[in-house]
Amino acid sequence: MRKLRHLAALVLAAVLALACAAPASAAFDQNTLNGIVMIRTGAPDDDGTMNYWQGTGFFVGPQGEDPQYIVTNCHVVEEFILAGKALGGGELYAVFDKDSEQEAYLVDYDAEKDVALLKLEKATDLREPLLLREPEEAMLGSEVYAVGYPLAADITIQAVTSFSKDDATVTTGSVSRFLTESGTGRRLIQTDTAMSGGNSGGPLVDGSGAVLGINTAASNLDQNLFYAVSISEILPILDRNSIPYALYEADTGSNLALYGGIAAAVVVIAVVLVLVLRKKKAPAPASEEPKEAQGTPVLRSTAPQHAGQVVQLHHQPVQIGRDTAVCRLVYQEGTPGVSARHCQIYFDRREGVFVVTDLGSTYGTFLADGQRLTPDTPVKLPPKSAIYLGEAANTVCLEVE
Repeated sequence: MRKLRHLAALVLAAVLALACAAPASAAFDQNTLNGIVMIRTGAPDDDGTMNYWQGTGFFVGPQGEDPQYIVTNCHVVEEFILAGKALGGGELYAVFDKDSEQEAYLVDYDAEKDVALLKLEKATDLREPLLLREPEEAMLGSEVYAVGYPLAADITIQAVTSFSKDDATVTTGSVSRFLTESGTGRRLIQTDTAMSGGNSGGPLVDGSGAVLGINTAASNLDQNLFYAVSISEILPILDRNSIPYALYEADTGSNLALYGGIAAAVVVIAVVLVLVLRKKKAPAPASEEPKEAQGTPVLRSTAPQHAGQVVQLHHQPVQIGRDTAVCRLVYQEGTPGVSARHCQIYFDRREGVFVVTDLGSTYGTFLADGQRLTPDTPVKLPPKSAIYLGEAANTVCLEVE
């Protein structure tokens, strides 16, 4: 038994050594630079003199395809909008380098959330789309990187610059807080990652290069506090305009060796115990873990006002109603039977079901057979189900594509 305990101790030490060898954080992914672009805007003043500003944007779209759509801050293109856009003499360009730029067009924006969506006339092969990743509370303290074209960097040092992706500035810091802004409901990421004018609109990325937020502002009270708008604020605009994008999926491959080593050590201990103690009791069969549902869960509205709009479900519940500040599937003001915050839906991947909760709506949330849901009581529904808000004309289909 003494030898057995000694052997088990050695194996356990090996397990702990493997665990301690796990990487603490990932380095900056250089491929991120392939997805950013400088945004140049211009607008005439009252005397007709053109004034120019610069900011940063990043491309979104399906992986492996030439991108056409750019995400940035609304305040980056604010002067262009106020000038009356191109018809009012405004200019808006995506600058790839000093010899290459392409005119951009404003697709949609939300001034309160400070997000905007731009489009090039044609897709470009000079850049690549970046992956998007909704932040999670577990990311507090994790390392992040702000990427952009800060104007201060070019003013402080008169560097030779081409405004290409290789001239972008990368600063590093960590996530210190997630918060919701009072008055707007805007979700923000607080970080100590340094930013300055020109960084606005650029991506705040994790070590894998996935975009967590849109670099937005520095604190007026603390020089070490900076803010990025959560990437979850641009997703409703992308969905509303049927713009395709790619979400980050965790890669467990980097931990495969670690988990394999731990598993092997555990097996060794188990075998030694069996041989020494001569236990003849058959091991209990391993319980099967429930398989997560495959495919993309979506909400498909059949209301004429939505024209077949599809909303993808990600990690967070989606609210439905008339309140544009919090709802991702938004009904027009005055739609009969629909409250401001009517109901919410999320998808439980482990069980493969949609979970619907009425949020105390005035006219109720109903199943397809007419049964009214009890307010604030979650109800599980399988894919290919349907609900309606107040009236059958406001039907939403629950599907997995």
